Amino acid sequence: MSAENHVSRPPDPEETFNDLLSYAELLTTPQLARLYIHVLKHGPVTINDLKDDLEMAHSTTYKYVGQLEEMGIVRRDEDETPTTVIATPLTLEMDGPDGELLATPAMIDAIGRQLENDDIRVFIDRQGVAKLAAAVHYTRRIMDGELSQRTAATKLDVHPVEGMTVFTALQDVLEEAATYDPYLDRSE
Repeated sequence: MSAENHVSRPPDPEETFNDLLSYAELLTTPQLARLYIHVLKHGPVTINDLKDDLEMAHSTTYKYVGQLEEMGIVRRDEDETPTTVIATPLTLEMDGPDGELLATPAMIDAIGRQLENDDIRVFIDRQGVAKLAAAVHYTRRIMDGELSQRTAATKLDVHPVEGMTVFTALQDVLEEAATYDPYLDRSE
């Protein structure tokens, strides 16, 4: 995972592994992912605005902001009154047997969207997060005109109706991500 402030330093194995754990936490905690993306999209934002916008309990909002601070991907600006929260766009780069994979904030947004989008939630429940990541990849290729939804569903190895349903939901995520995800164009 990298963030704007990590670029100039040489890699630190401990920090890199901690970044991996942070990203994993975002991928497995939809409420945390949703809050992070909201701050990224709308920040700087006050904690009260977060609480109201996301309809979260006061204590839960503070808990999640604290977790994101510990991960190093949001920070509080105590100089502002009231205190505001600002997010850092992050990525996770992995090398694998099939090449490099780049996960960006758009993937985190897709995870958080399952709380409000039944098509994404059902897909994750049935297929898992790894299949959702592949669906995000194929959705980008559909949007770029490289694949039809039916062909992408075949490559994803899901029923065509299930694939087309999730691709349509993910198109909304990716269209919106163009406004806040500086790494989206690199995530091929």
